[in-house]
Amino acid sequence: MTNPYRIEGLIRALDEPESVVKARTAALFGLEEADLAGFRILRRSLDARRSRPPRFVYVVACGLPDATGTPVALPEGVSVHRCAADEDAVPGLEEPTDGSAAPRPTAGGRTPVAVVGGGPAGLFAALRLALAGRPVVLLERGRPVSLRVRDVERFWAGGAFDPESHVQFGEGGAGTFSDGKLTSRARNPRTAWVKQVLVDCGAPDAILTDAKPHIGTDRLRTVVVGLRERLQALGCEVRFGARVTDVLVHRGRLAGLVVGDGAEIRTAQAILASGQSADDTLRRLRERGVALAPKAFAVGLRVEHPQALIDEIQYGRWRSHPALPPAEYALTAKLAVFDRSVYTFCMCPGGRVIACSATAGGVITNGMSLSRRDGPYANSAVVVNVRTEDFAPDPGDPLSGWPSAVSGKRGPSPLRAAPIGPPRSG
Repeated sequence: MTNPYRIEGLIRALDEPESVVKARTAALFGLEEADLAGFRILRRSLDARRSRPPRFVYVVACGLPDATGTPVALPEGVSVHRCAADEDAVPGLEEPTDGSAAPRPTAGGRTPVAVVGGGPAGLFAALRLALAGRPVVLLERGRPVSLRVRDVERFWAGGAFDPESHVQFGEGGAGTFSDGKLTSRARNPRTAWVKQVLVDCGAPDAILTDAKPHIGTDRLRTVVVGLRERLQALGCEVRFGARVTDVLVHRGRLAGLVVGDGAEIRTAQAILASGQSADDTLRRLRERGVALAPKAFAVGLRVEHPQALIDEIQYGRWRSHPALPPAEYALTAKLAVFDRSVYTFCMCPGGRVIACSATAGGVITNGMSLSRRDGPYANSAVVVNVRTEDFAPDPGDPLSGWPSAVSGKRGPSPLRAAPIGPPRSG
């Protein structure tokens, strides 16, 4: 791109089409739209502060003719700066993300890298390895999406709990039954690549530019299948119903994994991406001498409100405008007397509260939204931080924070609630 620029702070009113953003970019330099080379939107966010009507704010990039000078005039809040032509390139991720990458031949006789867990971390770890030409076997203890959805819906309708196929175990991990939010506080140059892969597998293009992108559980079910099919096209072996029950150690090093009732997978390298509910796997690792460290976490509950109430609070008299998405919120408080933070997490506009138990007889809740987020209710987790020194009975036990450490058996702690029925249909 010749003479590349990045422009931040461009404004679009609710009633304006998105095409005005390109026109306003050209007008900054006294140019026509046709003079902008490679124009693209990098980021789109919503400014809904109550002091003025809600509006959309853009960050764009484009190339300008070499003879172009400084901007004619900059509106308040708009900034312009030159940028390198390859500013958005991601080092080390040059492989195509449109499915055109051909499987690379793997060296004969090489043992595969075992990836344990088919959630987001496991899927993308397997993808990076497969793109690098490494033989990979992905082990997921749950079932593929098509079967898993039936298991979960049967459970929500009052059926029996399946300990190996539920909201937390199965293809796509817990995220398959969630809002599909893609926000992160981390600034990682690979974020754009991850989102592009998701788009190539069926996610909406809007996640590439939205400041708060989300996919929705209904579309996620298609995306994770597309990602699995891409892995298989790259030569990755994907096994479902493959619960890792033991590890094989030889001279202090990993020699293999035991799956199910005794099948062995010879491997010298494994990536553990088993999620937060596979405590049986972690306990077996501890028994085999694998070093584990405790980690702080948060615990809380789900609150639900009418979505119309949140829209009114956030948007005021503009709440019914068709260009506005269902409103979100984030709250946090510091409780000095307890030296704790209480905050909302995983807010689901237009969503529903769901039962996502990981053990029979236990109750865990989560929030879930469809791609349109058009349900009549909003919900959010309200949580408080728990430090490692709070764990009981043994602060020195890296797994003493698990509920089963309190109850003395695998499964939920004695703190239980009544069974939760199926999610509201809205």
